[in-house]
Amino acid sequence: MHKRFDHNQIEKKWQKEWLKSGIYKVGKRDDSKEKAYVLVEWPYPSGNLHIGHWYAFAVPDIYVRYQRMIGKQVMFPIGFDAFGLPAENAAIKHNVNPRKWTEGNIDHMKKQLNSMGNAFSWDKTTSSVDPDYYKWTQWMFTEFFKNDIAYRGEGIVNWCPGCNTVIANEQVQANGTCERCDNEIEKKKMPQWMLKITDFADDLIDDLNQLDWPEHIKEAQRNWIGRSSGAEIDFKLGANPSLQNSTVNCTILVFTTRPDTLYGVTFLAISPEKAQDWIEAGWQASDEIQEFAAKEIELRAIKTFKEDTDKRGVDTGITATNPANGEEISVWVVNYVLGDVGTGAIMAVPAHDERDFEFASKFGIDIRQVVNETESALRSTASQKIHTGAGVLINSQEFNGMSSEEAKEAITKKVGGKMTNTYRLRDWSIGRQRYWGVPIPIVYSPEGVAHHVPKKHLPWLLPNDVDFTPTGVAPLAKSEELKKRTEEIFGKGWTPEVETMDTFVDSSWYYLRYLDSQNDEDLVSQQAQKDWMPIDLYFGGAEHTTMHLLYSRFWQKALKRLGLVNDSEPYKKRVNRGLILGPDGNKMSKSKGNVVDPDKQVELVGADTVKMYLAFMGPYGEAVNYPWDLGGIAGLKRFLERVYGLRDHVIEEETKEVITLLHKTIKKVTKDIENFKFNTAISALMIFVNKVEKVGLSKRSLETFIKLLAPFAPYLTEEIWSELALKKSVHSQEFPKFDPSLIIDLEIEIGVQINGKMRGSITLAPEDSEEEAMKKVALIPQLNDRIIGLDIKKIIYVPGRILNLIINEKESNSSS
Repeated sequence: MHKRFDHNQIEKKWQKEWLKSGIYKVGKRDDSKEKAYVLVEWPYPSGNLHIGHWYAFAVPDIYVRYQRMIGKQVMFPIGFDAFGLPAENAAIKHNVNPRKWTEGNIDHMKKQLNSMGNAFSWDKTTSSVDPDYYKWTQWMFTEFFKNDIAYRGEGIVNWCPGCNTVIANEQVQANGTCERCDNEIEKKKMPQWMLKITDFADDLIDDLNQLDWPEHIKEAQRNWIGRSSGAEIDFKLGANPSLQNSTVNCTILVFTTRPDTLYGVTFLAISPEKAQDWIEAGWQASDEIQEFAAKEIELRAIKTFKEDTDKRGVDTGITATNPANGEEISVWVVNYVLGDVGTGAIMAVPAHDERDFEFASKFGIDIRQVVNETESALRSTASQKIHTGAGVLINSQEFNGMSSEEAKEAITKKVGGKMTNTYRLRDWSIGRQRYWGVPIPIVYSPEGVAHHVPKKHLPWLLPNDVDFTPTGVAPLAKSEELKKRTEEIFGKGWTPEVETMDTFVDSSWYYLRYLDSQNDEDLVSQQAQKDWMPIDLYFGGAEHTTMHLLYSRFWQKALKRLGLVNDSEPYKKRVNRGLILGPDGNKMSKSKGNVVDPDKQVELVGADTVKMYLAFMGPYGEAVNYPWDLGGIAGLKRFLERVYGLRDHVIEEETKEVITLLHKTIKKVTKDIENFKFNTAISALMIFVNKVEKVGLSKRSLETFIKLLAPFAPYLTEEIWSELALKKSVHSQEFPKFDPSLIIDLEIEIGVQINGKMRGSITLAPEDSEEEAMKKVALIPQLNDRIIGLDIKKIIYVPGRILNLIINEKESNSSS
């Protein structure tokens, strides 16, 4: 029977008690227990938690509580990634200091996080805006600077005109817009602070093999790094009057993944950016070439990442020698070669590359086939057919008849080339022309030489006398406080760096500071690392696969190279979650008016209900997006009320059937928690309650069930445990274990489909009938709510395998 309870009173009561008792504090490492370092991504204190934050933090808490109850010492820390554009933009909008805005949001967010009832290790908290934190961000930067991992260079950057700052490649969306403000990204050539992530490209790929991560996450990182194996080959330039008195190199170095096609090269193509570099080096290019290069570079600034199918180019009048056959070939400036990819120059093989073929066809350049698909097709005459794959060589002198794979290294060796790799990954540009971030700890001598700020002057504090309205000029450049501090410490004529760091730097190492957040002498002690690293499980968003996840892996590897950490990989296991969409099925956004405020739901039905409803939506580790639908949340509230009323069903002697079902439930819930299938674990708990409401259960079985439910509903189970006059907290109890001898009559979990789409699962005995299967469906709100009141046209039931319910398509759409 339902028994109402005052969730607000219960939650406030146990929040105070847990805080007072310090039940979730980590304390010192207890070597008698196995450790579990469970991590969730640093939240940004934007002001209010939305339901997506609950999905990110409240659902993993189920796994954390289970780990505690099976005897592990668990660290489950939480902190705040509080620098960045959102706070700065909000501060500008409301005319307040970003620090004041951020600190107010952190205080509010702490209260909201506490309302979840999570087992957070608040004794290990951090915040990126705390000078005691960013002191170490700056110190690591100086170590990178001293060891040539951080450097000041010049290159093409992604400039966001909306944010008035540089952004990293990973922050540019596929359509060429800024992920933050959706403005089109421009390309600019400017000085920038870089981190040599490319030095770690091979390790970032190869070390993925040792990680217990879903393959799709690994593959996404491999693709982003984009390692290509091939050859570097030099083409000697012919004598040309326009190159006299210039410092242009007498050769063009190209990288190619297809050195086997070298005999088919009929022209070289260089990027407009490379042409511009030649002009700056003294090349007396024609007006036509200069205008073409300038115009194409300008077009790229406007249409950065959009596909430009039109092939354009200008003949430079310069020739190069094909090192394979000694032929003189023309050199063109073309629009389809990029200056920041490879060497900015390619060897063009029109018969075996579609873009080269289109260009050669348009400008009347020779097309020479040198690879056939099969040996049987071997011939010595050229063909206009494009074959972009491997095959057998023709028209390639002594290499005729050789396979493409064999010929790659043989031809490279003949022409004095070098087999090597190239990468899509570019060095990480971290300088930002905004205020609210970590100041880059660099100062410049009167001669303009960069020097790092010594450790004794760290943290290199963010100045307060700054107009942080974005103008495209770094706000710190306007700070008299920063200039004065620099001259007082370093001398007259010394000037400070005025850029701040990309906030992805802050979040690249926060997991280390959690371990030793009060350490004033070291970044993190060796003992703390030995105690807790690497991280056992990292829950996070799928959108961070090629940003935060990649950056933090690089950061760990850079620290390892410098001997500052012990492990080369920070995360043993990664679980990506999906998104909770708005009620309209779209990504939640304030501008769309579809953001769900969890505070209102918690006020109405309680934190336990909201947590369980989110966990009940579907498997957690499959990165599936779920639309928020309040239709089922009342069912979870009723379930908890029924649990609260179970004491009224306590009897002296329960049936063997109840004991068997309890142990089956323990087995099912244990397995499902370990596999992040919290939804089917909840289904099993519901089935047990349905049964014992009818036939009763013993006090001992009730206590066991409350322990089983504790990770899912921490507030209510703590209250029931207290009312049963049991000792200590239910969350300090041992998690129940099943007795294999009591579950011999094995049941089978089968999937339930609605119109062919998997919507959940039920547990049945192999001999159960279709009628019994439908009864089980009716007991599970997640499934029953989808079919109630609808016309089921057909039931397809295969015992032990599948249950598929066919309903009217229109009715199905209206109910989904």
